[in-house]
Amino acid sequence: MITERPVRKTFPVNVMLEGRTALVVGGGRVGLRKVELLLDSGCAIRLVCPDCVPELTELSAAGRINHLPRDFEPSDLDGVSIVFACTDDRHANRTVLEAARAVKVPCCCADGNWADGDFVTPAIARSGDFLLAVSTNGRSCRQAKMMKNRLVRQLASWSGSDLLVVGTNHYLLDADTRAAFHLLPEDRVRVGGMIQQLRDIHEFFILNTCNRIEVVAATSNPEATAAAIGRLMRFDTLPSGSFIVKRGFDAFSHLCRVAAGLESQISGEFHVVSQLKDSLAESVANGWSGPVIHELGDEALRISKLIRNEVGQYLAVSEIEDVALRYLDEHIGANGNAPQVMVIGTGMVGRGVVNGLIKRGLRVVWVYHHQRPTLLQGTEIIPMSQIPERLGGVGAVVSAVSSPKPVVTAECGPFMNPGGVLMVDLGMPHNIAPEIAIGDRRLVDLDELKNWWRRKNGSMDRVEECCAAILGDNRYSYDRIRNSMNPAAGA
Repeated sequence: MITERPVRKTFPVNVMLEGRTALVVGGGRVGLRKVELLLDSGCAIRLVCPDCVPELTELSAAGRINHLPRDFEPSDLDGVSIVFACTDDRHANRTVLEAARAVKVPCCCADGNWADGDFVTPAIARSGDFLLAVSTNGRSCRQAKMMKNRLVRQLASWSGSDLLVVGTNHYLLDADTRAAFHLLPEDRVRVGGMIQQLRDIHEFFILNTCNRIEVVAATSNPEATAAAIGRLMRFDTLPSGSFIVKRGFDAFSHLCRVAAGLESQISGEFHVVSQLKDSLAESVANGWSGPVIHELGDEALRISKLIRNEVGQYLAVSEIEDVALRYLDEHIGANGNAPQVMVIGTGMVGRGVVNGLIKRGLRVVWVYHHQRPTLLQGTEIIPMSQIPERLGGVGAVVSAVSSPKPVVTAECGPFMNPGGVLMVDLGMPHNIAPEIAIGDRRLVDLDELKNWWRRKNGSMDRVEECCAAILGDNRYSYDRIRNSMNPAAGA
């Protein structure tokens, strides 16, 4: 008849035995394992057994343990702080347990008496300053050992941990091609769950903005992890050179540049800071990241602030809505001679565009999707369902909504102002169907807006020089974090 193993609730502790004495009764393989673990603790070891395995004999001969070659006696407990009963005789182990209990010395039995003892030793492994301990509360020693071995392999892999960035952006792909790789929140959860299963990945987050989709990870095998992420994100379907793979300090520098807005479509824009913070928060909520990624993120934000402060004198820093407004100023004018403008979207960018248009004295048709905004002077508010019927009265459309498909479709074409219309699409994926731009209907997307602004803004040479100098001065920050992941690296 098979009886179920007993289960005992336990409380994990690391016992400090340095300068104390431990008693091990039994000189077989089990006793050897206990002695080897105790030697690492710095305590004195008293071994009691008539005979022992050769390894214990060698330890005794070297003076590392005190071997008493006889059977156990209650006096062996004198001056002892902890006891291990490890003989191959169940009754002998029970005798040791009862004697230890009589003098209130905690005892562990390495046989069927374990459930009546005072403590158990989990499956243990050491690696440098790391101590791994796995227990199943007695349910399955085999499972505990299997898990310990798996964790040992994982710990060994940490010796080469480094930062990795895999992704694509507006420099490498045009907006139409890039749109297919952007992930909606539910898609990020799905893909993130698969990335989380990669053996060599420790922590990561996904940065998904209008102009980039990147995975930033701490990994012990950058090459294999980059290949796996590339496949999961479908970057492997792109031509060579259409996505980036950066590691180490290059990856960290890239993250700092992104946070500083220097890798944005509008150089120096500030929205990316909140997007980066949101991505880090998302990674925590989904269990993808921990202290390493967040310290890297915090340092990238700190260094990005230094960069912004230094290069601000060379860049007319503008948010995307400011650039859209300047583009409208140049192409449709302002005040009495300007046409009515339709703004689709009530988020941060949409509100910024509306406020800017009102300040310019323009009439605004403000379109909302779910939540109706507060009415502002000079605006008319309509739901998204009324877009087609109101397109005939506007000379410009600015769209900035989060939508998986266009909200101004080709079917809206016949409703548009016959005198022509300028459409500015600030969405990613596209808010306005590209095929609608025919004849006098002009469509400007984020990429074209970016290029227009850079031509206006002048050279970036001095900005790049300042940025490189600041990154070089702060390399120590990345090295410190990397060394904390790899104890041997700081030795």
